[in-house]
Amino acid sequence: MGSKAKVYLPAVFKTFQGFDVVDLKENRVSRSIEVVLEKNEERVHACARCGEALGAMHDRWKVRARHLRLMGWDVWVVFYREKRFCPGCKKVRSEKIEWICDSSPHITMDLAWWLSRLSEATSVLAVSRLEGIDKEACYQVDKFILMRLLQGYRIPDVTRISVDEVYARSKKQMKKGEDRDDLFLTVITDMETRKVIWVSESRKKEALDDFFTLIGSDARGKILVVATDAHEGYSASVRENCPQATIVFDRFHIVQNFNEKLNDERKAEFDSLDKNSPITDEIGDLMRGKYKYVYLTKRTNRTKLDQLHIDEVMSKNVKIAKLEIIKEHFHRMFECTTKDEAQTMMEECFNWAGQCGANSLAVWLEKMLDEERLWNYFKYRVTTGISEGINRVIKGLKWQAYGYKDMF
Repeated sequence: MGSKAKVYLPAVFKTFQGFDVVDLKENRVSRSIEVVLEKNEERVHACARCGEALGAMHDRWKVRARHLRLMGWDVWVVFYREKRFCPGCKKVRSEKIEWICDSSPHITMDLAWWLSRLSEATSVLAVSRLEGIDKEACYQVDKFILMRLLQGYRIPDVTRISVDEVYARSKKQMKKGEDRDDLFLTVITDMETRKVIWVSESRKKEALDDFFTLIGSDARGKILVVATDAHEGYSASVRENCPQATIVFDRFHIVQNFNEKLNDERKAEFDSLDKNSPITDEIGDLMRGKYKYVYLTKRTNRTKLDQLHIDEVMSKNVKIAKLEIIKEHFHRMFECTTKDEAQTMMEECFNWAGQCGANSLAVWLEKMLDEERLWNYFKYRVTTGISEGINRVIKGLKWQAYGYKDMF
């Protein structure tokens, strides 16, 4: 009798730890391959729950698990999985199969990693359709891989961080006992590497406290600058956990607050117009809310049509003309090279606001004059601009993760 001929096995089929390939079955109609496995003598049976060595076999069942595609063909792995008595759990448990995904026992780890990589580029629903795998299974696999990656993550040492919040949930998703601050995520970014290093739930002081607790006292002592918006919870956390760090108010959030006050003054002026005056008939419609962004935009960024619009209103309304001067002066303040120059320009804006009757704006400007965290900008020249860009990416990822039921 002649010896049985050996079948060549590609290396991709030799990666099943504790098992040997004993047969390959192909179906040309369904374009699929079945890799039939059999446990080898060196296999050690461990508990899938606690990892302890298992005792005598209690039962076994046939498993048909999906593997990576090969040349456009579906690949399935067929083997027997055993149940044995676990001395640690004191009951019968399934054995651990190292190359099978724990979250989905009918998918191999090679395929699980591939599904996770695809989920980085597109939605889980698209991955499900592309690979012909149940959407819920794709979701569970992606979450399992992400949790594994998170376990090996270490927050790097940083010296300059940007802290900002991103709106994560709608009010409809608010849970019992939560408030509006719980609808946000706190995003911490390293300004040197421009990478997100941590994300905490909510925008409360405790969210940033958790980050500082995680990195430890040594890492906290290395932080020198923290750029953030005017949210007091973040500043309170920095003062408590990193007293040596300088807090810098973000320039763009300051401008945003300034624009809100400026718009309030525009609305107040519009409401104060004499409805019977002929001037009101000429410029009243040009001061309505639908044109508010024309008033808030810097002169250099306006179109010619928008500038003609503003020029016409300013020629008929003195207060709007003065508010335009204050706005342009305020924006030029950030071009100053020193804190003293900037404070002088801010004081001029405050005085002009008081003179033209823009009381709401004047009160805010007076408050900012005493805000040291604003003036720190002219020393360090840092903003949360990188965080704002990352926030847009996070919002895109939220759409990509549409359908995830346990984001929070």
